[in-house]
Amino acid sequence: MAKRPPLTADEATELFSELDDSGVVDPMRARDASRRRAVRDKAREEGGAEAVNKLESDHRRSRRARQAQVDPLSADDPSGSKVGQTITRTALICIIGVLVFVVGMQVVYGVNRRLNTANLSDRANVETVEHAMESGVEWGNGFTQFPEEFTVDEASEQSGIVEVSVVDTTSKNELELLSNSQIQAAALATNALLNNKINRVVYNVYVRVDESGNFVHDSFFGFLKSDGTRRAMLTFIWTKEVTAGTSNIDWQLRIVGMDEETAGKIQEQVNSVSSLAESTEVTQDDIDEEQREQNMEQNLHGSEVFSGGSPEKSPSDVLPAPDAATDGAADASAEDAA
Repeated sequence: MAKRPPLTADEATELFSELDDSGVVDPMRARDASRRRAVRDKAREEGGAEAVNKLESDHRRSRRARQAQVDPLSADDPSGSKVGQTITRTALICIIGVLVFVVGMQVVYGVNRRLNTANLSDRANVETVEHAMESGVEWGNGFTQFPEEFTVDEASEQSGIVEVSVVDTTSKNELELLSNSQIQAAALATNALLNNKINRVVYNVYVRVDESGNFVHDSFFGFLKSDGTRRAMLTFIWTKEVTAGTSNIDWQLRIVGMDEETAGKIQEQVNSVSSLAESTEVTQDDIDEEQREQNMEQNLHGSEVFSGGSPEKSPSDVLPAPDAATDGAADASAEDAA
């Protein structure tokens, strides 16, 4: 392979003149290479090496004057690219758009819920009660919904009675069933009893159980319905009456239909929950026990505390005898009784 001859000074100058300040070939300079070569040859013919050097010096000076000054502390891209600013602006627009969309959906949902919420205080019949069970009712500062499976047994302003039956498939046990159903019954009764023509609201609660009597629930986010035997659990009866001789309106609640088995399970579940909360109260027995431990620790100390060495006493020397401990406990009990 034939070796290429070494570059001349003019060729080397021309080659490096195509590089910018960062050492990368500038396409604009490479395109004008032939023109610069012709100008350099003409300057050499007319003025020799001195003219060529002056031409190169003028060219470098004019190129520096055209180039923008780069500030190393500036956050702007030296190349003039605005890609970073475009990305930042796009990200901010997306974030603000998502926030506006979420807030807007919440506002629309709240307004729609308020508009669709039933108001049984104005009119109570089968249609309005079904609408209340489907869309829910307002309860305090919140909103109460009811189980999806329900029936309206009676709703009439002539009789003054509203009675519904629901099948709870979300409660895990009897205690949770009692809590959830009581809130639902109270919300429905409060909304209905505000109607002057309604005096009685009955809320029947059913569950589905398996062969062992355990609750069965819907699965797969409620798409797969529970399959079990329907069992009556509780009935909440709210009544309203005006006390004779006064303008007071009395509301009363009765919970009926709870058998001994259900009551026993609820009591057991309440006790199991209460046992999880440990008492932090300090009793007199705790104070006496701490005082006895401090006295025993002081009695164990001998001269070794000051002079060092092995202890003079062992724990058996300071522990009270069993008879003495029993007598002390008896004396303390007698003092408490006195």
